[in-house]
Amino acid sequence: MSTSMNTSEIDITQFHTVTEGKATILFPKKNEVFYNPVQQFNRDMSIAAIRTWSEMFNQEKAQRLEKKLIKPKDEKSKKIIEEKLDEINNSNNFTILEALAASGLRSIRYAKEIPKLKQVVCNDIEEDAIQSIKRNVKYNGLTEDLVKPNHGDAMRVMYNTVGTNEKYDVVDLDPYGSAAPFVDGAVQAVSEGGLLCVTCTDLAILTGAMHPETCFGKYGGMPLKGMFPHEMALRLVLQMLQTSAGRYKRHIVPLLSCSIDFYLRVFVRVYTSPQGVKKSASRMSIAYECSGCHAYSTQPLGKVSLKDNGAERHTPGTGPTVNSSCEHCTSTHHIGGPIWGDKIHDDEFVAKMLQHVKDNETNYGTSARMKGMLSVIKEEIHVPFYWTLARLCSTIHCNTIPMMDLYSAILNAGYQVSASHAAKQSIKTNAPASVMWDIMRAWVKKHPVVMNNIAENSPARSILSKEPTIEVNFTRHPKALPESKHEHLVRYQVNPTPNWGPKARAGQKRKTDEQVFE
Repeated sequence: MSTSMNTSEIDITQFHTVTEGKATILFPKKNEVFYNPVQQFNRDMSIAAIRTWSEMFNQEKAQRLEKKLIKPKDEKSKKIIEEKLDEINNSNNFTILEALAASGLRSIRYAKEIPKLKQVVCNDIEEDAIQSIKRNVKYNGLTEDLVKPNHGDAMRVMYNTVGTNEKYDVVDLDPYGSAAPFVDGAVQAVSEGGLLCVTCTDLAILTGAMHPETCFGKYGGMPLKGMFPHEMALRLVLQMLQTSAGRYKRHIVPLLSCSIDFYLRVFVRVYTSPQGVKKSASRMSIAYECSGCHAYSTQPLGKVSLKDNGAERHTPGTGPTVNSSCEHCTSTHHIGGPIWGDKIHDDEFVAKMLQHVKDNETNYGTSARMKGMLSVIKEEIHVPFYWTLARLCSTIHCNTIPMMDLYSAILNAGYQVSASHAAKQSIKTNAPASVMWDIMRAWVKKHPVVMNNIAENSPARSILSKEPTIEVNFTRHPKALPESKHEHLVRYQVNPTPNWGPKARAGQKRKTDEQVFE
């Protein structure tokens, strides 16, 4: 198809033009498909993530071929390897499926802004959306060989790859609502070591703000809405991805997991490995959160040990990790999960992606926020969940402790601490709850609480009735000020526009998530 555009075919008066990155789309005034400017951050992050992954993906393939090239079987084999190596290094060699494309903006940006892209299949089930995609591909001077409009059901498109070598190197799911209905097809459609990008916008469900039974039905886990709902949501989605992949002898490796505004976005690699699937039980956990003081604990479902001969032995986990009532305030526990209990980010990937953004700031309209979020994520320690300053202080009705003092006390006690990108004034630490409450008790000794107005059955009375069991040191620790804060980065986004959030679903043809689920 020619890249030339015949403008006489398009009545430009019927459209608004929207420019984002290197793409300009024609946005219909009659709103046959929708555009949400707040989602530019999602698309910017996706482009940076795919570019970072593609460099790693191609480098890994090249390294495997270079090893084979050292001792080829014969001259014919050597020539084949050299041709494959040349293709990896010098040609467009990977494919993307955008399963739910709407206007095609994301696919067009991918085509214009991601090097070495062979083809992006731009799929949607709505005929109006396909016409919009074709119009926008043409308007942007691209060929339908590079951005291929495809009218089809997302699941059927993905299932068509099963049993073939025509899998997609990147599968991008960015639905309106939950990605759960599409995951079974996606984990099968992505190539070996490929990238699966998943968005979920139904955070009211995932965070437990409403209908926890719906969350269990969609994601296979119970949410906890108390102190760390947004990280809980990320871990529920990762658990769902692994559970789905495991049915097909595949396992996931999370590269980056982001809680963003009114949605979440995760980037995971998918591999085929029965051995990797066997380890998934030890990477899943049950979560406990106290209903009174919000102290939390996790319990792995499985355990891996080594036999005398070095072989792995997989057994059920032991527990529970909490008593029937909270040891700190005697309240009951809420039980959540199963969740993904392992790392939710890959340090090497996050570092490379952050450096890429720093080196290409002008390419991303939201680069300031990208640098801020990635910097906070880079600093996150690899433990589940976090405390929040508000919960810690409100539980015992005390004056707010300065974050620097709290961080210093944790570090001086010999534990790790960081913020979480998922919540402002968050405290992610490997210090047990007993240490956290000891620190708060020591703070209260310096800044006494008036107990007269505190109810007799309040968690505050149980916690403050005990003496600290450790010596708490509030002396300023050199690592108490995170580098991301020292650099004055945009660590946490303020609401970008009035009345912002998810836009209305395009058209009237698609059912709501609730209708689909019912």
